[in-house]
Amino acid sequence: MDITRLIKPLSAFAAACFLLGLIAIIADRPVNAVSDTEILLPDFARQIDAAHALEIVHGRGMSGAVTLSFKRTPEGWVMHERDDYPARQELVNETLLALGSLETNAARTAQPKWHRALGLVPPEEFGKAIRFSVRGADGALLADVMLGKEEASEAAAVQQIKQLGTVERNFYVRRADSTQTWLARGRLPRNAQIAAWLDPAFPSLPAEGLVAVSSGAAKNGGDAPTVLLRRQSDGSWNTPGATRWLEAFARLQPEDVSPDTVINFDTASMLSLRYDNGVTLVLENVGAATALWTRAHASVSADLHDGADKAQARAAADALNQRFAGWALRLPASAAAQLLVTAADFDG
Repeated sequence: MDITRLIKPLSAFAAACFLLGLIAIIADRPVNAVSDTEILLPDFARQIDAAHALEIVHGRGMSGAVTLSFKRTPEGWVMHERDDYPARQELVNETLLALGSLETNAARTAQPKWHRALGLVPPEEFGKAIRFSVRGADGALLADVMLGKEEASEAAAVQQIKQLGTVERNFYVRRADSTQTWLARGRLPRNAQIAAWLDPAFPSLPAEGLVAVSSGAAKNGGDAPTVLLRRQSDGSWNTPGATRWLEAFARLQPEDVSPDTVINFDTASMLSLRYDNGVTLVLENVGAATALWTRAHASVSADLHDGADKAQARAAADALNQRFAGWALRLPASAAAQLLVTAADFDG
């Protein structure tokens, strides 16, 4: 076989390969090319204080979507889905700050056909993206972002395990007005549960001022109220079970809320907390196997004489009533151990 006959075709083939390689080096960009870190929403980052409304829509694919929406009032953020009940202020503010500080680590696909694989299809198109929209007082759109899947990588998992405190995560994002996707880094909250976004406050005054706890009869009659706990002259309680009850009571927080007109409190059991400033807080409680509902009303002892003490007591009672009047708070059934108690529960 004459090898010299192959020299020309082999040379042509080598030249073609060299040309293709040169084109690839010049024109192609690696899929994981890392660009300089930039803020995804620089304009919003400069006007976070102008945010007046926040809407978070969690896409559930063919199962629809879960919407959480908040608006700013003079008293703070409130939750639209719960009749403007106060929201957890720090979580809403954290979300806005997280949106303003989102950093893009690397560009990803700009082709819409790949959005579903990254979890970036909008909820209104039966996608599973989480859509964060922020508007100003005039209704102008300040930010509109799709949050997709977290980046799945062994290196990232190892880093998160080693990291202390709040964990920053890598996830896919895109602006709603763009098909370009990015690998971003931040701490955007993903919780779709109502309880996580509600103000966790439960009606009470500082525990050090509590002097007595009484269980009342059912609202429509029954035995006279029974004193369950009483603080003694030396500051101790009349039963060793008091400390355990007080610690558990301090941890109570609502998992949902409703206007109190929706819940039937006609057969409610009463729990009265009396404080040393003259305020008495009455909690009406009705329960079932899975949940407990409570509403609160504060009043001032008639024994207080007019003066600074009575004025302070009235201010404390008014603040409680202004905050909780008209609301029924739902708690887990386990809260019955603190709200539906009798003297027998403190024996031993």
